[in-house]
Amino acid sequence: MKRRGLRPPPFRLIPEKGEPLVRRFTYFLFENFDPDRAADHPGNPRRILAAPADALLSWTAEFPPLACPAALLREEFGGEAVDRLTDAGALREAEGVLAYDTPVFLAEDASILERFSADAAAPLADRLWAIREKLWDAAGAVRNGFDPKRNLYHILCGMIFDGRFFDWLDRRQAVAVSRLHPSGLDYLSVIYEACPALQKFSDGMLCSYNRLTDGETSLESFGDADGDRFDLYRCFRLRERGPLPERFEEAGRLLDRLPKGEERQALLSAARSLLRGRPCREDCRAVLELFGYAEGGRICVPAFSPADGPAVDRLAELVEDCLCEAVERTLREAQLRLPLTAVRHGVPPKEIANELYHILFGGINEAAVRRGLVSAPPRREGEGRYFQCVRLQ
Repeated sequence: MKRRGLRPPPFRLIPEKGEPLVRRFTYFLFENFDPDRAADHPGNPRRILAAPADALLSWTAEFPPLACPAALLREEFGGEAVDRLTDAGALREAEGVLAYDTPVFLAEDASILERFSADAAAPLADRLWAIREKLWDAAGAVRNGFDPKRNLYHILCGMIFDGRFFDWLDRRQAVAVSRLHPSGLDYLSVIYEACPALQKFSDGMLCSYNRLTDGETSLESFGDADGDRFDLYRCFRLRERGPLPERFEEAGRLLDRLPKGEERQALLSAARSLLRGRPCREDCRAVLELFGYAEGGRICVPAFSPADGPAVDRLAELVEDCLCEAVERTLREAQLRLPLTAVRHGVPPKEIANELYHILFGGINEAAVRRGLVSAPPRREGEGRYFQCVRLQ
């Protein structure tokens, strides 16, 4: 605001309703901790980065970058509320000023992200399309009863772009993959203003993993975040908050039959048994069938095991040779030239690059689906698009 000392109008009045307007935000986490074991941890970001944080982030957005007075927010919301967000890494306080300390994308950033995605993703997708026959041949070496394009969806769009590629970029120090917080929990967060202009980037791209795992077996789904995905990982996170939404209630009743605190392990053990053609607990089988991982007592989605390692390695090699250098160059150039809110607030560049990479590979995945390089995940009413699989490590 131009006038020093005047309280800015962060809650702009809607004349026809007379109600305060607060920006709403959507929060995303990249967890390097066990979400089940940390469910009750007081520093769990899921307990902090939620609707109560919207107002503080809204006020911060009303000031020019690096000009939001900390004393004002502490007066309005209390010091504890501000401290919780600084400890969680959403805000940074220095010399009496508050700023965003994690990638926050406001509606004003939408046109910048749109240009970045349009200019960068298409040429990279062209590179993949040029080697499509090699990719299909390599994916054909996976013998799990599903066609190469379906397997390529899981391996390329998920395992490589949202796994191995991150490891490569991390080794090149091009992205951040870790941040230890005062709570002792290690995670990265990304925050989007919940608005139509940003929905494509926050929710609409194929770059979102859900994974229920014990390190040996994973029940996974990969797709967009455009809805409330009916998935086991999502169900476990919803149970932390209290009563489940109506369409998860049957799942909740089935999970309540399992030993408390051992539900995850029981389900993963049951999935391993079904993959080996062995019987499992009836209640676990019912849960796996309810969520679409099994049918008639058999796993009915693609399953990947260590025996598929050579095929995955070959695909990773093809993709890395084709894209790694170009992706790294694109990200480094973007950090220098994009006038994003997060850049102007001094958010760590590698954390910004992390989300720009998600936008980049999400755009590549969308192009891969449109062109028929990989299978197209079905759109499910109220859930978005996704495919499920099982992985044995």
